[in-house]
Amino acid sequence: MSVHKTFRIRRFDPSNDARPHWATYTIEAKPKFSVLDGLFSILENQDGTLGFRYSCRAGMCGSCAMRIDGREGLACRVRLEHLGATISIEPLRSLPIIKDLATDMTPFFEQYRKIDPFFVGDSPSFAQATPEPLRVDPSQALRQDVNRAIDCISCGACYSACPTVAGNSAYLGPAALNRAFALAADERDRESDRVALALGPEGAYSCRSVGNCVSVCPAGVAPLAAIQLLRRGKIASAT
Repeated sequence: MSVHKTFRIRRFDPSNDARPHWATYTIEAKPKFSVLDGLFSILENQDGTLGFRYSCRAGMCGSCAMRIDGREGLACRVRLEHLGATISIEPLRSLPIIKDLATDMTPFFEQYRKIDPFFVGDSPSFAQATPEPLRVDPSQALRQDVNRAIDCISCGACYSACPTVAGNSAYLGPAALNRAFALAADERDRESDRVALALGPEGAYSCRSVGNCVSVCPAGVAPLAAIQLLRRGKIASAT
């Protein structure tokens, strides 16, 4: 049985609008409809100018991250049946708006790249030095923490929810620091500058431990835990 849902969407097209405004649409929400399904219904049947981003539609790529009723989430994973009759939809915060619900992720990835988010093996060639695949022993003390940290899908939800990011654009942000910890805790990684940056003035010690990054993460990652472990020196070089 379908019901009617009202979408209140914060819209803004920088090329045409002087400021953001709210637009309201009512749709027929079929059983198991997600927020993303509702947005497609509006796009296809009411307003073809609505802008939003999506890709996999399976909660894996993170492309459809946005604020739903004041909370960051993936539009493809939030079911309309779990929401009220009127649903407020906004773009992610602390990011430039391309159009409506689609944001420019450049600031997020610029911070992410600063910590050199790639595994760095032994020189001259990690592959030559270790011809056989290395097995990371699951019994290692930090293994469970690393397991949780590597599930990040880089959707930007934590970046949007973080009050420190909102007040300080130089702050590396939860996702970047989470990735820094995952690599720093790997005994095989040889990038030492990453740790220094992660513990620098715009790194882990700028975090105010609010915890929004944990509560909004659609992948179950706990960036705050990674940040706290960085602060405590729980990395390979300190073990």
